[in-house]
Amino acid sequence: MDVVDNNLSNVNTVGFKSGRATFADMLSQTIKGATAANGTVGGTNPKQIGLGVGLGSVDTIFTNGAPITTDKNTDLCLSGDGLFVVKKNNETFYTRNGAFSFDAEGNYVMPGSGHIVQGWMASDGVINPTGAVGDIKVTKGQPLVDATNLVTCFDNLDAGVPTITGIRVPKDDLKVGFAIDREVGIRGIPDNGKTWRFKNDVPLGATSAIIEDDDGNTATVTLSPAAGMEIPKGTDVDFETLHVLTKGSVTTNYPIVIIFAGKQYTAIAMDSDMDLTKKWSLKQGEVSAGSNTITVTDGTNEIILTLNSPLTDNLDEDKVATAIASEAKPATITFSDGTTVVRTDGVYNVGTSLPVSITTIVYDSSGTAYTLPLYFIRKEGANSDNKWLVSLSPDTSVTKGQNITTGVTDAQGNNVPASFAVTEIQFDDAGNLISDNTSILTIGTQNITVDFSKVTQLPSETTVNATSNGGVGATLTDVQIDSSGIVTGIYSNGVRRQEAQVAIAHFNNPAGLFKTGTSLYKESANSGDPLLIKAGEFDVSIMTGALEMSNVNIANEFSDMIITQRGFQSNSKLITVGDEMLETAINMKR
Repeated sequence: MDVVDNNLSNVNTVGFKSGRATFADMLSQTIKGATAANGTVGGTNPKQIGLGVGLGSVDTIFTNGAPITTDKNTDLCLSGDGLFVVKKNNETFYTRNGAFSFDAEGNYVMPGSGHIVQGWMASDGVINPTGAVGDIKVTKGQPLVDATNLVTCFDNLDAGVPTITGIRVPKDDLKVGFAIDREVGIRGIPDNGKTWRFKNDVPLGATSAIIEDDDGNTATVTLSPAAGMEIPKGTDVDFETLHVLTKGSVTTNYPIVIIFAGKQYTAIAMDSDMDLTKKWSLKQGEVSAGSNTITVTDGTNEIILTLNSPLTDNLDEDKVATAIASEAKPATITFSDGTTVVRTDGVYNVGTSLPVSITTIVYDSSGTAYTLPLYFIRKEGANSDNKWLVSLSPDTSVTKGQNITTGVTDAQGNNVPASFAVTEIQFDDAGNLISDNTSILTIGTQNITVDFSKVTQLPSETTVNATSNGGVGATLTDVQIDSSGIVTGIYSNGVRRQEAQVAIAHFNNPAGLFKTGTSLYKESANSGDPLLIKAGEFDVSIMTGALEMSNVNIANEFSDMIITQRGFQSNSKLITVGDEMLETAINMKR
């Protein structure tokens, strides 16, 4: 009666599947067992008295319910052996209730509970029903985006752009150190031809220290006068002059020894304290003979040192083929037209021009715009006539085919990786492109063709630029769902594009699903694992603008109710009859 009652209660519940109670007899009392035939005597059947009835099972009947038209496009009616997949709080459920709608965020949901319908979202209008399912989300007002797949470079590269003919940078071997008079500074150093170092930190005021050579031999030396500054362990000991790395101010009593490019100078004053535990280098690219001051830098701080006598030689620079310029080590660059510039950042290479930079905007499939930089670098030298390298990096030392990975940013500063193999383009003497005119750029997982066919190299101003396709062309105004469960977006410019497809779950034994209430089911040990399919498979179909009603048959339920009632009444009559029989038996004894 409970099962019948529940069926009748849910006769108007969308997608409800009726239940059926089946009964089984209980244990039987055996009075006499069965016997087999024996010669002239036939066999006999067992004599058993049944002891009543019990509930055998309550089965869920998964036959189709009748569809009812609602004219609401987001309502779906399932027919066949399948269930919709919905999710809430990362928990998956299954249902035949297709009364769905879109919420304010564009989620396709069961509006009464907020469960989100699961399916396959499209990428650029293409649905992959073999991939993983996820929340279906289609928002009105969302942009129609064409992801960029082509960047076109155009206009001119100056055929006369100067190239780098020489680079000069400060030499690296600048050393500084506190100088102690060797007559009274350190005594007791065993000069065995080895390099000696202080084994431990020497504190301020110490009068002795332990030193160690390359072979691990140690010796104790006397400091006289006492150490005026701290000496870090590992500091080399020089037999001619002790260079002690420390921090302090230079005076005539405590000078700084400057060794630059193998030449030694002595500074007797400075304009601020100097941390000699850092690496210092010459600030100027070149200091002329006769100067009694030099400026050194650790990359952040600058200090002017006053020398005890004017320089007798120029402090010159190294000539290099490639330089990484910085504030601490500026690069003096000479060009083929005779001009010279000093750069404090960037990477430069002899035989190339300074990079010609351009930018363009590219779009991903979500409509996010990224600023893409491209750099054109002129080459010069053997077999390099009329050739340029195109790179994502301004580094002029890049080579053809070298893979450059960098980041491109959107308007909010978000960064995605971009990868591009350095491409070489070549022109003939008339300025026309004669090399391959395309290359492939990768941004995230998106491949973009870069086309150079419209670039020239003429002896005139550089005007090269780039443009890209893609972008936001319209906005979503409406959605439609077809019998395949495909959600189609209709945009303001009339374009129709697939946005998602509803997933269907197929179970080997749907009757084994576990009911959780609100027309939802979960997997059980006897339902089997779900197979995710799309409409049209396993004879599963979808009717849009309709709902599946309950499959409860009211006539059958009333019949079952009457039969159950009559059976119960008949069974209860046995109690009355039995009672009367017992009374008769008692009266017989009297």
